[in-house]
Amino acid sequence: MKIRDELIGREVLDSTGHKIGEVDDIDVDFEGDRIDAIIIGEGKLIGRGNERIIPFNMIETVGERVILKKGSSGREEGTMRDKPIMRDEPRRR
Repeated sequence: MKIRDELIGREVLDSTGHKIGEVDDIDVDFEGDRIDAIIIGEGKLIGRGNERIIPFNMIETVGERVILKKGSSGREEGTMRDKPIMRDEPRRR
């Protein structure tokens, strides 16, 4: 998927310009033909770590960097969620 390849590795900044990570993957709604969320990996050490899932509606701009909307830099309920990486868990692509 071309859009996935273009987004992977881009820096993700909060609305104040603070880097919170890089895009590791995206969550795609194939029926709606749209991106549901971007996935940012955190603490990847020897295959372990967490991923932060950011709903696409919390993104202000996608360019050379992904910039989040104001108020979505923290972990407010309904905006971002942490999800441990499960090795056997299939990821929708």
